Amino acid sequence: MESTRDIATQTVSRILGDAAFIFTDALTREARPSPEEWEAEGISLKFIGQPSGEVRMWVGSDFACIAAANMLGIDTGSEEAKQKGIDALKELLNMVVGNFMTAAYGEQPVFTLGLPQKLPRERLASDFNDSDAVWLEAEGSPVMFLVKIASE
Repeated sequence: MESTRDIATQTVSRILGDAAFIFTDALTREARPSPEEWEAEGISLKFIGQPSGEVRMWVGSDFACIAAANMLGIDTGSEEAKQKGIDALKELLNMVVGNFMTAAYGEQPVFTLGLPQKLPRERLASDFNDSDAVWLEAEGSPVMFLVKIASE
């Protein structure tokens, strides 16, 4: 049986490729930035069902512009790409969570997804060192996803 981490890695890579034309590779521990120096933006999405939990995504600040530009078919340096970056991340996270839940738990359980929320920067330090985090390199930028299932 595949682990939650493996399913998350496959789902994130597929959704980033399909929805934003962003392709990923594994990011080694040595290649990760330090949490103090990483200019990261975080988004979270909670889900309720059997089980309930939360998925958090942290990306380098330039990644949001790249995602928005690719999803909207505009130039990465445009003002619109900068303005739509967080919205693009929220949409990507929504797709990742929906696809992850189906891949991990099948199509029968019903889950209620919350709305994606921007995370406070202070949250990065604890997420950064979580052993369950999935680390990827995408467009030269570190990307970290963390699936937290609530204990029952």
